[in-house]
Amino acid sequence: MVIYIQLDMRKTFFIIVLVFSTSIYSQVNENLLMERFNMNAFNPAYAGSEGRVLSFTTRSTWQGVSGAPKMNYFYFSGNPKKNLAFGLSIINNKVFIDQRTLYSIDASYQLTVGAGKTLNLGIKAGAHTKFTDVEAIQRLTNAPNSAIPDITKETYPVFGFGALYKTQKFYVSFSIPNFLNPIKYTDNDSFIGDEKPSTYLLAGYKIGVGGFNSSINPFISSKNIPGIGNTVHFGGTYDYKGIFELGGGYKSTRYMNLMAIVKTKFGLSVAYAYDFRGASNDVEVQKSGNEIFLKFNF
Repeated sequence: MVIYIQLDMRKTFFIIVLVFSTSIYSQVNENLLMERFNMNAFNPAYAGSEGRVLSFTTRSTWQGVSGAPKMNYFYFSGNPKKNLAFGLSIINNKVFIDQRTLYSIDASYQLTVGAGKTLNLGIKAGAHTKFTDVEAIQRLTNAPNSAIPDITKETYPVFGFGALYKTQKFYVSFSIPNFLNPIKYTDNDSFIGDEKPSTYLLAGYKIGVGGFNSSINPFISSKNIPGIGNTVHFGGTYDYKGIFELGGGYKSTRYMNLMAIVKTKFGLSVAYAYDFRGASNDVEVQKSGNEIFLKFNF
């Protein structure tokens, strides 16, 4: 009886850790600071809207914590042909024992709805893989293999939709990156790691300063993540003659962020963003995040 209880407690510990990891993963995946420049991460309709683009984003949080959340994101989009464009993206998230990678292809069709006004409609299709480092749990609990559920790797399909409306001064984006519920792990009529569709809404406006060489660019976004809630992010940047941008924002989760973007005449843009939450103690400092973004238009 004692052995049975120990094994059951170890399995319970494993499930608690995995649920925690899954919850944090969901937040990391939705926490990109430079949303305006990473719209393709959420909305497949973005493909082709800026021509041929190659970009890379890396984000890390919880400084100094072993196994802290980290994300790497790669994206490529081709030039539209006959109003049709395609994009390819790979997003890798790693949180403690949980590592997930999304491979997806975006297809977008552009409609002209007025002078200088376009409406892009896009779909996303791909596969999402989840890998759980069971050996890490074994090291923590000294549990035998039989005490730990065998869910080391899963793969499930992804299918999403998005719309992007743009004018010379205004844009609004709405998307559901994945309609499909992923495969659930069932153990004695229970399940863990269930994710439900999230919705994204992002809008921004361009206000000319001193003509159209410089501008102020306010934005607002809303992300509804089932099980976590709704997060609102608002802020803005100042764009100086298309050379650099400086700005910041505030999230309803009480995080503030600062960002800087440098643009070159060769089509290369380099950006850095930092978010923090008051930093009143070491724990809050650890929760801060760093984000680096590279984009090449060619």
